[in-house]
Amino acid sequence: YLAYLGIENIKTKEVELELVPFKRGGILQGVITNFLSPHPYLFWLSIGGPIIFRGGGVFPASLFIIGFFSLLVGTKIGIALLVDKSRDFVESRLYVCIIRLLGIALIVFALIFLKNGVKMIGGF
Repeated sequence: YLAYLGIENIKTKEVELELVPFKRGGILQGVITNFLSPHPYLFWLSIGGPIIFRGGGVFPASLFIIGFFSLLVGTKIGIALLVDKSRDFVESRLYVCIIRLLGIALIVFALIFLKNGVKMIGGF
């Protein structure tokens, strides 16, 4: 599979981005998706909740919640801004060269894994 991905990366041609107009209701769809995702519930039940209850009071718990959500939302905004600013780079020749180099790296890893696998089952 790694070799297949590497070959596909090497065959990469120019990248052209198709911009899709903003759809109405996208934010609502994102909110519903996040609400139905199990990840936040797993986090708050296993990690976040115990941290808050053992935090030593209302002030530390409030700081944790404010800091956590500020970093969470801030990180998502930062990623959106990076993606927006990287459009020109993704369409550049340098990006295609990097993708091809990474394809070669994937093929090298595939060969190393193949060699190690054959070695483990008694070959070579």
